[in-house]
Amino acid sequence: MDTEVRIWQEKLLTRSIRRTRKLDQIKRAIGTTMNLQLLEISEGDGAISTNLRKLGGSWKTAVPSKSAADSINYSLNEPITTLPNEQLPFEDHTFDRVVIVDALKHMEDDYTFLHECHRVLKNDGWVIISETRRFPFSLTALLQQAFSLTPKKHGAFRNGYTAGELFDKLKDGFDVPETITYSNGAFESIATLAEAVQKQITTLPYWLIRENAGKEELNAFRKLYNLSLLPFPMLWILSKLEFIPGHKLLIRSRRRHWRPRLQPKLIDGRSIAEAAINTKIGTAAPF
Repeated sequence: MDTEVRIWQEKLLTRSIRRTRKLDQIKRAIGTTMNLQLLEISEGDGAISTNLRKLGGSWKTAVPSKSAADSINYSLNEPITTLPNEQLPFEDHTFDRVVIVDALKHMEDDYTFLHECHRVLKNDGWVIISETRRFPFSLTALLQQAFSLTPKKHGAFRNGYTAGELFDKLKDGFDVPETITYSNGAFESIATLAEAVQKQITTLPYWLIRENAGKEELNAFRKLYNLSLLPFPMLWILSKLEFIPGHKLLIRSRRRHWRPRLQPKLIDGRSIAEAAINTKIGTAAPF
């Protein structure tokens, strides 16, 4: 049964433009992995974990919850670390890369967790973060709310991040030379409608597999695979509309010495940004 679950998850991955594009973006950001030590922090998508290992290198996987561990256990024949209190149970300076696959929004204290990632990275290490880009007033966000498909409905603490929010979390210990947005709003809106149909077939996201999955799950996977033929051509065409703002974020950040970057304050306690709002440029007089 476990073998069949793995086979159908691989098949479903090939039919998911969302997941394959995410995988491609992450692989490009990781780069060459030969002889590297890599840590994946996963939300539970075992098919992506399996494909990342094909890059080479020595991998470990940690997850934020038991349900994510149960799901990944179908794909990886190795111990999976469930994070105790969002702490990474690894020695300092262990890894060359930390790859966070849609799991940061599941960390209650994401800033402290990124500090943990900084601790376990080698001095020249990188953190790669794949996350949902938060667009609260977009059509995609409205559809997700209407069909109860937001990340928070799936147990996350937040519905995603803006690029600025992620930079603010990273700025004390990482340089951020590369931020990529992809997966445009038109594509994501149709994909959300397809996700609403999927929800009628299986209550969990189809890539998140419950413990002791059986024939019921396999039947659902087969049905979803066959149904995915219908929207696939439209989704493929929509996915090429790169001029529309993207709803997915990928950030590649280089580790540096951890030093809190405090926002400078004026003598009256205001930040420079606050003062600029009420001050004409080139003067010191508020208008």
